[in-house]
This record gives sequence, structure tokens and C-alpha cells, in this order.
Amino acid sequence: MPGTGHCRSPLEAHRQWLLDLVAAEPDLTLEEIRARLKSEKRLKTGTTSVWRFYERHDITFKKNSARRRTGSS
Repeated sequence: MPGTGHCRSPLEAHRQWLLDLVAAEPDLTLEEIRARLKSEKRLKTGTTSVWRFYERHDITFKKNSARRRTGSS
């Protein structure tokens, strides 16, 4: 029967670090957080996994127009 098991995210082991990270730097993108996990915690994970972690902890990421890249001239 599907959905009977409980899958524990490996990100939960870094829960406080991840929560403190976005508290200190709220403008980080999911991709930037994923890159930090890889470089600082040696944890390879997908952007979707990072998004789901924060969604479970009621933290949302919104698009920010100030982050737009400049176009080619």
C-alpha cells in the first residue's frame, strides 16, 4: 500500500543550520542554499528537496524583482 512508510529527509540532520541560514540571509535562492549544503556540509541534494524541507517548516521563497539579471546589450 503506497504511503505507509515514513521517509526521513537527510536535510533534517542539518535542520537548525538550514533554518539559521535563511534567517541570516533571507534573500538566498534555493539553488544557493543547495550549493552551500554541498560545499559546507558535503551533502548533495536536489533543489526540490531543499524546497520541500523549507515548505515543511513553513518557510516560503518568493520571486524578487530586484534579482532580475541584466539583459545583453
